[in-house]
Amino acid sequence: MPGKLKPLLFLLLFSSLCGVGAIAQIAPGPDAPAAPSTVSPAAATQPADGAHTLGSGNSTPEVKILGWSLTSEVDQASLQRGNAVSLDAGSRDVIFFFAATPLDGAAIEYRYQLSGYDADWTVSSNRIAHYRRITPGHYRFEVQAHRVGEAWSTAAAQLPVEQRPFFYQTWYAYLLLALGLVLLAAQLLNQHDQLLKGQMGIVLEERNRIASDCHDTLMAGFAAISWQLEATAKLFRDAGASTTPAANSCELARSMVAHCQAEARRIIWDLRDSEDLTDILSQALARAISGQRLRESVATTFDVEGDEIPIAPGAVHHLVCIGQEAVSNAIRHAEPSKIHIGLRYDSDSLSLTVRDNGHGFQLSDNATRTGHFGIPVMRERARKLGGTLYLNSSAQMGTEVMVTVGFQTINKGTKQQQHVVPWIGV
Repeated sequence: MPGKLKPLLFLLLFSSLCGVGAIAQIAPGPDAPAAPSTVSPAAATQPADGAHTLGSGNSTPEVKILGWSLTSEVDQASLQRGNAVSLDAGSRDVIFFFAATPLDGAAIEYRYQLSGYDADWTVSSNRIAHYRRITPGHYRFEVQAHRVGEAWSTAAAQLPVEQRPFFYQTWYAYLLLALGLVLLAAQLLNQHDQLLKGQMGIVLEERNRIASDCHDTLMAGFAAISWQLEATAKLFRDAGASTTPAANSCELARSMVAHCQAEARRIIWDLRDSEDLTDILSQALARAISGQRLRESVATTFDVEGDEIPIAPGAVHHLVCIGQEAVSNAIRHAEPSKIHIGLRYDSDSLSLTVRDNGHGFQLSDNATRTGHFGIPVMRERARKLGGTLYLNSSAQMGTEVMVTVGFQTINKGTKQQQHVVPWIGV
């Protein structure tokens, strides 16, 4: 028995020693060196077959912009890459290419937008974005990716985009256009001013010609008629028939010719006046009265009341003629010692008054109204301006002539004669 047990005990001891060595190879102790790995680096990045589903649920896809193309959605040879997209003026299309990593077979969904162009995100499963006819400006293309059913938690990939404009779409093109319009307007105004100056020169030249013709022909004819009437009146006086109807008619004719001579002389003076025409009535009236031959014994005063405003030069001409006629009539017929010219500006009208302290006359005197044409001419000028002429006179009490014109009627009368150069004054 003991002889048979020894081999059995030896066998059991050997088996125990073999088991301890096997365990030491499988799980080395703390002091034992680790066994070298025999797995390839590529295999280490791939999940095991049994852990594929678990790994795909924990990884998050990251999207990258691969590039862009201006021609085709399928031709990879036309793909362009860079840190920014710069499109030439007139570019019709641009296609962006992008993809998500890792691509492990899960359903990936994308959303993209062109900031400054799109109003909202566009969600798609395709990996391209096609834009047509982008207006000039600066944009930013953004794209995100996620697994279907998960939140958009990844950062968006971005790419700056610039669409360059044509020259006529740039700000400096608009600036040049504005400057060109300003220069054109200035040139047109200059040409218009030159045209008006040329027209004014023609008018002044024509006025001088008319004045010369009137002086050489009309005034000479009036002078000859006046001499003949003077000779006829002398014959009546010599014959003692100065009170006959024929003598009275001759005297009336002499008065009419004298008045016509005075009017013609004044018109010729106005036509030959080479000073600049003005729209300030007080200046024109003061110049006209100072140029008129006043007697040294007549004291003349001129006052302006209110705030003077410019009026149409044509209206200035008519009012000056009324003032000249009133002063001339007072000097010739009333023998005054004082003449006062007053100009008053109200809010809606102006008034011109000529007052003297001469002999005066009766307004009902038929001989006076028949022999002189100054008052009808003044009334006609006031009527053309849309105003009213007032005449107040009595014997030995002096005469007052006043014309009142509203500003609206002055402007209305000027607008009705658009075919005449406004400041000719006739």
